[in-house]
Amino acid sequence: MKSIIKFILISLLIISLKGQGFTNIGSAGANFLQIPAEPVGAALGNSYVAHVKGVEGLYWNPSAIAFSEGTEVILSTVDWIIDTRISFAGVTHSFDFGTIGLSVTALTMDDMEITTELNPNGTGQFFGAGSYAVGLSYATRVIDRFSFGATIKYVYEYIWETNGSAIAFDFGSVYITDFHNLRIGMRLANFGGSVTFAGDPIDNKAAEIQNSGATYVNDPRLERVSKEYSLPQTFNVGIAIDPLSTKNHRLTLLASAVDPSDNDTQIIFGTEYAFNDLVFLRGGYKSGYDEQDFSFGVGLKYDLAGIKTQFDYAYSAFGILGGINFISLKVGI
Repeated sequence: MKSIIKFILISLLIISLKGQGFTNIGSAGANFLQIPAEPVGAALGNSYVAHVKGVEGLYWNPSAIAFSEGTEVILSTVDWIIDTRISFAGVTHSFDFGTIGLSVTALTMDDMEITTELNPNGTGQFFGAGSYAVGLSYATRVIDRFSFGATIKYVYEYIWETNGSAIAFDFGSVYITDFHNLRIGMRLANFGGSVTFAGDPIDNKAAEIQNSGATYVNDPRLERVSKEYSLPQTFNVGIAIDPLSTKNHRLTLLASAVDPSDNDTQIIFGTEYAFNDLVFLRGGYKSGYDEQDFSFGVGLKYDLAGIKTQFDYAYSAFGILGGINFISLKVGI
């Protein structure tokens, strides 16, 4: 019990420290880092921080990869809103000294046509945009019931001929108790520097109005960069408990508090039912979100020629924007 109290006090301390420097709602950039990129956690309403175990922890809680066995690989894709797509790939391998993982998250979209005041229907020229994060993670079991992990990641975004990048860190831990397998997890994500966009289109342009129309030339005396913005730092603390756990059935209840630097605190609930550790039914509910509320999903785990294989699907309601579909394939060797 003393260990649990210490764990909770540490969580509250981190929340208070985080709140001292990040109070501006809607002020952060690189918001693709906050989009759920994996279906199990998405089905649970993102209340996965204490329940996650294995390679999925590369996204939800780096300390969870300490429970990986051998080599695990995950591939996930999400049809996000307005013809955008989130892709996530990760691999972990367990060593005697701990577990190491590598992950890639990408937000991609089709090229878009450039429009101007003179050509509101399009100029015939196109521009691209995208956001990427590459992470290297390490986790270990400090003791059998306590794990700690960290991720260092490189964040890169571009639009047209401008781009920006930053280095960020994730930290996480999970503590397991004897009381109905109660787990307490926490994660501090995207702790790090700020991003400033630079590139030719941001350089100062001077317009010369001519009879034939407007043309633009560079002013060599000035150079402009975008306003510096912070990454979307997020602190997440949650619990997971198994009120039902038999040979063939398991019921897990989850609750989580998410405190992002650019928004209000949200409370999330989730539940998972497992039959024979082969079939999984999941559901979640988010409180405090403008458009998102209910989510659900299913999972199927099986051995294929000695290779542990798991397929997961999730659906998340997104208000007037419709629904979001998540799919992943996980393989363990």
